[in-house]
Amino acid sequence: MSHNCRLSAQRLGCCIPIGTMPDQLPRTRLVLVVEDNVDAQVITTATLRHFGFEVMHAENLEEARSLARRRRPDAVVLDCRLPDGDGLELARAWRTDPTMKDVPVVILTAFSARQDLEAALLAGADAFLVKPIPGAVLAAQVEKVLAGTRPSQTLRAQRS
Repeated sequence: MSHNCRLSAQRLGCCIPIGTMPDQLPRTRLVLVVEDNVDAQVITTATLRHFGFEVMHAENLEEARSLARRRRPDAVVLDCRLPDGDGLELARAWRTDPTMKDVPVVILTAFSARQDLEAALLAGADAFLVKPIPGAVLAAQVEKVLAGTRPSQTLRAQRS
C-alpha cells in the first residue's frame, strides 16, 4: 500500500496493517433482508449498510429462498407476513435445512403480541424485534446474533 493510500485509509478510519493480504482482511457480513414493504425495506437496508453490513433483499419467500441458495447469508432479517406466505414457516424450514440451519434469523415485525413472540421463538428465530425500531438497536441485535448470542435460548430458559 502506498504512503498516500495509507494516509487516505487512516483518514477514513481504516487501519489495515501493511503487508496484509486481501484474504486476511475482515469479511463484511452479509445480511438477507426479507421485507415486502418498500419503505421498510429501504430503511432496514440503509440502516444495516450504514453499520457496515452488506445487504441483499427479497420481497417474498420464494425470492428469499432463491437468494439464500445462491449466496448463503450470515444472518437474516425476516418479516412475518409476506405476500406469498408466513415468514415463520420459512424460518422453521431453514432450521431443518443443512445449509441454513445455523444462520441466525431476526424477526422484524409490526406484530407485538406475546403469542407473536412465542410463535417466532418456536419457529427457531434468534431474536424478535417490533417495528418501528431505532437503527442502532437493529444493528446491535444483528451483531449479537452473529456473535452467537441467542436471545431465543435465553428467553426459553427464563420461561422454564
